[in-house]
Amino acid sequence: MYRPLGAHQKDISTRLMKPTGPDIRIKDVLHLVKNWNPAWEFDGDITVFDAGIAQYLLVDDRSHDVFFASLILGKPSLRCKLISNEPKDVLDEEADNTFNLVGENEIPEEERKKIDYLKTVLSRKGYRFIDD
Repeated sequence: MYRPLGAHQKDISTRLMKPTGPDIRIKDVLHLVKNWNPAWEFDGDITVFDAGIAQYLLVDDRSHDVFFASLILGKPSLRCKLISNEPKDVLDEEADNTFNLVGENEIPEEERKKIDYLKTVLSRKGYRFIDD
């Protein structure tokens, strides 16, 4: 496995990962749930910043999508690539920890339970949703 210099990886509990973006791209997340690749659990596909307080900030859209899919699937941990550049925490600083569910009205009814479950998991962590 290729590992760039200065980048290292670590198994991180999904309970310690913190989203930094306010948008949940529903179609992308549900696509990942349906087409989950077990390699994502150990290949370092998710990129995080170690905030140093037993909290890991998600860095990019892809990392957020995989994280949300892993919550729906009940994955306890994921192998993540650690970076040294702290991302801007837009979710906390600008969106008041409130998520926007992008494309929620376009999902089939049979997929609704998965999104409702994701909302329940995130609500328990103190997050809110636009139009809740």
